[in-house]
Amino acid sequence: MDGQEVEITNWDKVLWPEVGLTKGDLIRYYALAAPYLLTHLRDRPLTVTRYPNGIEGGSFYQKNCPAYAPPFVETVPIRSSNGSEKTINYILVQNRPTLVWLANQACIELHPWLSPYTHPEFPDWLVFDLDPAEGCDFDDAREIAFLVKRALDELGLVSYPKLSGATGIHIYVPIEPKYPYSVTSGFVGTIGKILEAVYPAKVTTERLVKNRTGRVYIDHLQNLQGKTLAAPYSPRPQPQGTIAAPVTWEELEAVYPYHFHLGNILERLQETPDLLAAGFHHRQSLDEALTAIGAAVAPV
Repeated sequence: MDGQEVEITNWDKVLWPEVGLTKGDLIRYYALAAPYLLTHLRDRPLTVTRYPNGIEGGSFYQKNCPAYAPPFVETVPIRSSNGSEKTINYILVQNRPTLVWLANQACIELHPWLSPYTHPEFPDWLVFDLDPAEGCDFDDAREIAFLVKRALDELGLVSYPKLSGATGIHIYVPIEPKYPYSVTSGFVGTIGKILEAVYPAKVTTERLVKNRTGRVYIDHLQNLQGKTLAAPYSPRPQPQGTIAAPVTWEELEAVYPYHFHLGNILERLQETPDLLAAGFHHRQSLDEALTAIGAAVAPV
């Protein structure tokens, strides 16, 4: 493939039993969707979630590139952010053979950083991660997504929604890469606190899961360095083989996570180009927004 030899094993291994999707289906998807996936993965340290025995057979996270990776898999060493001296050799997905190799490793979820390795401390995206707690569902997350959009609109910031592929919604804001993670996390946290104060029965920023019941959690901590979310167009370990699919705000009014899955996402991409791609050419300053909400320095 593309001049590289990629070993493929266990093509027929079932990864999504409920819908009968196999490792071969995952490999095919990564190969055909590579132009879209690479847009969001290239140059970004990657964490993967591997499901060697399918989504019902257990999983594990992997940050360090294994020693047996083929030569075409590029990596970047980054010191761990937890205060230790450990260095992690992150995978960089720079080409299609790397994607296919990851698929053969049963890497169902692809989690890139919000910053490229060239300026790892300065993200060029911030994300509102909306997670419905117990007693809530996707419709509740949808309602809160539009409240977040309204707040961002009032601050003059363009935003892009993405279905998480599970029960939540991710709202992406492209930004100039000049703000450290502490600032972007603080910005998202402050917006969350404001919405929580106005809609206390609907929104929470409570870190303890048991205290979130009946509300949608706005998780600003996903904007800390090294934290990750499923990439746009990444598959998810859900029974229907759903995809973390960007949508328009108009589509979000009626769409559900099960609408986009491995069986139809390639057709959608042919009809609807990458809805997040515009953000790469529309990096926004947060200066005025930070001043407006008073979150210019410290994280929440």
